[in-house]
Amino acid sequence: MTAIDSSDFSEFARRYVAMWNEPDAALRHATVDALFASGGSHYTPTREFHGHHALRSRVTEGYEQWVEPGTHVFRFVPGADGHHGTVRFNWEMAETGSGRSVAVGFDFVVLDQDGLIVSDHQFIDR
Repeated sequence: MTAIDSSDFSEFARRYVAMWNEPDAALRHATVDALFASGGSHYTPTREFHGHHALRSRVTEGYEQWVEPGTHVFRFVPGADGHHGTVRFNWEMAETGSGRSVAVGFDFVVLDQDGLIVSDHQFIDR
């Protein structure tokens, strides 16, 4: 994979958000491996995860808590942007029944020269 250019920011963010909704554990883990560098990290305001094994567990935890019960889904929000090896994008978590947004988040990711995530900083706006 080569470094992503401006035309790919939205596609990158869509793949990232779709990873959290993926019901197939093997595919979900493969997507983590395809998006993150082997030593990549994910940071929330209160937690941090380093390396593929921890990242796979983190994404699986989110899936099992919010998506698997059938009550929520994560959605990409248009407007991904980036420059100099970074990408920023918004996402939301919505109720599956009503479609009502119940949480909005923002991720800022730093990429390596191959376009893989080195660090992912997640912020929850509401």
